[in-house]
Amino acid sequence: MRGPKTALGIDISNGWINLALIKRTPKGGVKLLKAARGLVPDGAIKDGNVENPAILASAIKKLKAAARIHSQNAAVSLVADPALMQILDIPEDKSSNVRSFVLEEVKHYAMLPMKHAAVDFRGIPTTGKAEGRQVLVAATDERIVAETAAAFARKGLPLKAIEPAWLAYIRACHAKKIAGRFDTNLLFAVVHNDTVTLCLFRNETLDFLRAKRIEPNDSDAGDYFGWLAEEINAIVKFYEFEVSGKSNKWKVILAADDRDGDSDEKVEKLKGQLDMAELEFAHLDDAYACTPITKTNRCGEPSVIAVGLAMKLLDVSACDLGINLLPRSVVEAGAVEKQVLAVANVAAFIFLLMVLAVGFFSMKSEKVNKQIALQKQSLADSDIAALKDKHAALLDECAGVAGKIERLNAAMETAGAVKWARIFSEVSFATPQDVQITGLSSSDGSVMSLQGLARSPQAVHLFVDTLNECERIEAAALVRAEKDGQPDGLVGYSINCSLIP
Repeated sequence: MRGPKTALGIDISNGWINLALIKRTPKGGVKLLKAARGLVPDGAIKDGNVENPAILASAIKKLKAAARIHSQNAAVSLVADPALMQILDIPEDKSSNVRSFVLEEVKHYAMLPMKHAAVDFRGIPTTGKAEGRQVLVAATDERIVAETAAAFARKGLPLKAIEPAWLAYIRACHAKKIAGRFDTNLLFAVVHNDTVTLCLFRNETLDFLRAKRIEPNDSDAGDYFGWLAEEINAIVKFYEFEVSGKSNKWKVILAADDRDGDSDEKVEKLKGQLDMAELEFAHLDDAYACTPITKTNRCGEPSVIAVGLAMKLLDVSACDLGINLLPRSVVEAGAVEKQVLAVANVAAFIFLLMVLAVGFFSMKSEKVNKQIALQKQSLADSDIAALKDKHAALLDECAGVAGKIERLNAAMETAGAVKWARIFSEVSFATPQDVQITGLSSSDGSVMSLQGLARSPQAVHLFVDTLNECERIEAAALVRAEKDGQPDGLVGYSINCSLIP
């Protein structure tokens, strides 16, 4: 099925709700349709967490209605404290079960509840690195995001994704800020909801990540520039003297709002404190200019983070990093609900066909009977043998109709033998963003074959790993993975999955 044409990004930051509705153009571009902004209601957010999700959802619903935004394909920025964001190296002996390794590592962070952690991860390309694969990991308290998603759903705002704001910013600015910059080490400092996230891109690849919470009770909470200068200088020195490879120039992009009204003065001071890096200040209120969107005259200035969140759902960015902290239970419940609705529609359609078929053949039988009666009156002296042949043919036709109805009834009785709705839901959840399924087949319901395309062999192996974690799949095995004959260097693959009855 074709993907959605429009998507809504919802950015919640610094007391404001920002909406951005974008559309995918026929040529693969992105167009801004509508943008809206409103205040976060009192009591909705407290200490970096959603305190009252129902109030927040009601405010977003009213803002959508006022802006006449009707899209149900929505993603929201993560508002949760604590939240973990880290890059993990995957040991060689753990490469066959990445998910179990990641979940085990997350348990070591005392700030997260062991039994109620929402965790998601994404593979990072590690070209030229001998230590193996790396993954970007994000985690938070599952109860926080689950309550938020449930409150949004009750207000008619079903969410498709919950993602850290800095990732949405990187996605929105990737085409103009990161793509093709192989001669520059790009260090982004994204300030959002009292959290500073430092992320380094070398050769278009995420290589370093660190986040620091700006505590509101700290006397120096408004001046995080001193910490930034120390961290930036330390990162630059480490990579220049400890990490082998080509020595590139350094550029720091500070993406923040003007929270204190004197950002220009502090930015100039920060420039003087940096040893080897060039500094660029990107004000979040007008950072949309760094995105590839086409803005119409009737739209206001959108939030760059809201734009990035919407781009995630349309899959129009070359940035293959993507985290979704929407709880698995919420995703599965939505998928099962859609499958049940689809099955109900199919069953209703089949029943309608049966009713129409029975009515049609009843009318035809009645017509034939009338014709036979007329023929009996006008052909009393005709050949009795010929009339018997016609009558036998009519009986055969009626028997065929009855057989078709019996087969339809038998098919409806056995339609639920295989739990396809649950299997499709798990496969959808396990499919990485850089993997596409082009074919799915099953001859007897015990083995399912998947065929498709992926950006890299690593993405295929990651897909096999996540399939092995599915509850309804007993074992997943890679049958084929090759680049020959595939367009744009994509990898064609074939995977066989043994299903649990």
